[in-house]
Amino acid sequence: MAKDLFRSAARKKQTLFNAWLMMNNPLAVELIGEAGWDCVTIDQQHGAGGNETMLSCLTAAKAAGLPAIVRVANNDPGLVGRALDAGAQGVMCPLIENVAEAEAFVQAVKYPPRGNRSWGPYRAKIGVAGDYFTTANRFTIACPQIETKGALDDLDAILGLKGVDMVCFGPNDLSVALTGRIDIWAKEVQEAMKQVLAKAREHGVMTLIFCNDIDFAKPRIKEGWDVVAIGTDTGWLASAAAATLAAVESTS
Repeated sequence: MAKDLFRSAARKKQTLFNAWLMMNNPLAVELIGEAGWDCVTIDQQHGAGGNETMLSCLTAAKAAGLPAIVRVANNDPGLVGRALDAGAQGVMCPLIENVAEAEAFVQAVKYPPRGNRSWGPYRAKIGVAGDYFTTANRFTIACPQIETKGALDDLDAILGLKGVDMVCFGPNDLSVALTGRIDIWAKEVQEAMKQVLAKAREHGVMTLIFCNDIDFAKPRIKEGWDVVAIGTDTGWLASAAAATLAAVESTS
């Protein structure tokens, strides 16, 4: 099995920086790896492209030495299995509402006896020494998102599930759920964020947080979140394009 950067970094209390991909372009993955990012999330919920695009990005991620998480569109065992078979180490599931939905998700990620993942790791087993089946459950990562009021209410039960390896705190959707508006700095979101981090540590579950910008990310790094995503590739491109044009126009 490949080196497990997520778990080894968490044991060392080392924060990993996650590049969140919306355009889902394999060249972008290679450039991100060259830039020194630690890992990638390939967004299949709000991002561009389907299965072939995901496969291309996973291939590029492996070539660049970047462990990859795929966020599936919904809690569908077919989508979960497809991402894992294509070579994703982790799968992130959005909009988990309760412990029952989290359990169904974990079962889709893990092989029997813990789960019911179907056999067919056509790409995931490439380069794996030994028996992939017997090692996969310890390597793969089930990462439910905590971004609904229901998930927050069921937090202890979700984190207590065997096979929940990581949770992703989604401040944007959670702010809407808790306040009716997008405000990641809202008091309710800040309190929920502290609760999720503390409870995850109690249960020994790794933590990932999506940060809209650097200002939101810096305190999260100090707090010790295991994986910190800062913006998206679409946001980076839009900002760089606008800044470059503004710089040129200011000299003309």
